[in-house]
Amino acid sequence: MTAPQAAEVPIATRSRRPALLVLVPSADMYGSDRALLAALADLVERFQVTMVAAVDGPMLTAARDLGVEVVVGPDWALRRKFFTPTGIAPALWRIARSLWLLRRLDRGRQFDVVYANTVANTLLPFIRLASSAPVVVHVREVPRTSGRLNDLFFGQISRVASDLFCNSTYTAEFVAEAQPRLASRIQVIHNGVELAPGSETTGTRIKVIHDGVDLSDDAATRVPSGPLEIVCVGRIHPQKGQGVMIEALRLGVEAGHDWRVHFRGDALPEHQPLFDELQRAVAVAGLDDRVIWHGYERDTASLYQGMDVAVVPSTWPEGFSLVTAEAQAAGLPAIATGPGGPTDIIDEGVTGRIIGFNDPQALADVLIELEDDELRRAWGEAGRRRCIDLFSTERYARQVGDALEDVAAQRSSS
Repeated sequence: MTAPQAAEVPIATRSRRPALLVLVPSADMYGSDRALLAALADLVERFQVTMVAAVDGPMLTAARDLGVEVVVGPDWALRRKFFTPTGIAPALWRIARSLWLLRRLDRGRQFDVVYANTVANTLLPFIRLASSAPVVVHVREVPRTSGRLNDLFFGQISRVASDLFCNSTYTAEFVAEAQPRLASRIQVIHNGVELAPGSETTGTRIKVIHDGVDLSDDAATRVPSGPLEIVCVGRIHPQKGQGVMIEALRLGVEAGHDWRVHFRGDALPEHQPLFDELQRAVAVAGLDDRVIWHGYERDTASLYQGMDVAVVPSTWPEGFSLVTAEAQAAGLPAIATGPGGPTDIIDEGVTGRIIGFNDPQALADVLIELEDDELRRAWGEAGRRRCIDLFSTERYARQVGDALEDVAAQRSSS
């Protein structure tokens, strides 16, 4: 008897693009969402992409426009309120329903890779109940935990993840220290940013309107007698350091400096008391005419137009700090806290400055330094060139796509 021959694999099956499941816990177009969106156009060329989101939001509309299949399930994002006596039972029920949804999707689409866009994901410890595909976790944040909690948190990730993408050298080192078994699975992939057109140098302005009053001029360059326009982009949050920025502004104004701060970002309901506190601090310091609360703005390019300096005063290490890179891409000098992700982005004393956490005086000192028009222009131009070389969306998308294809190929060959 002749040996049985292997069955012929249908051409359609052999040539199909691998199926990619993307898990996103948020969709509000803040950091991790914008980073994912930068890679999606490339991913849909390589994969059949299904995105399962914990909540609805503007990022999902953009994903659908790119041809991504989008499914909104129960809220399974990692939120503090879910781990309370009254929140734990409903959270477990949502997790169970979400896993059932993923299992049903996996049966129909036979996913080749599961890609978790952030670690803020309560499904990760249980993901094997829904799919046998390899799991890739993108670590974009440095959790504010320590000791046993880190061992538990990253131990669970170690149990399920075949590969980890870390968005900065600092994040990679943090993860490797927290869970040494993960060190060999880590690849550093810096986030990518869109380059704002027409901002080759700093000092370009647009009109800034506050309470119906034109606060800017129509000239192409900054008016020497005008205030130093400072932008601080980020959701109102205890770790984003808006209070440090306000205190630095108070110190500068009391010393006779003409500065104005533009806060760009909104507050989640649980952080509304913090927002109220920040507004009271501004009023008590007599800074109402020097602080503008713009709220959330989806058009990221407009966040930096008309500004002179970008400040990222975070009180905890940033995993990457997309806004630092965006500001540099827009041609602005940047001041950020560290150590953390901004250390990879800012070339110290060439494109910006890294200062310590919770140090409003150090922040004020750098702002005084940057009242020099020529220094701002030099740092801004150098920062933009650095972003072109290291942090383009094209480079980021290619690295993410190549790495996920490698994981899918390894699964296929095994």
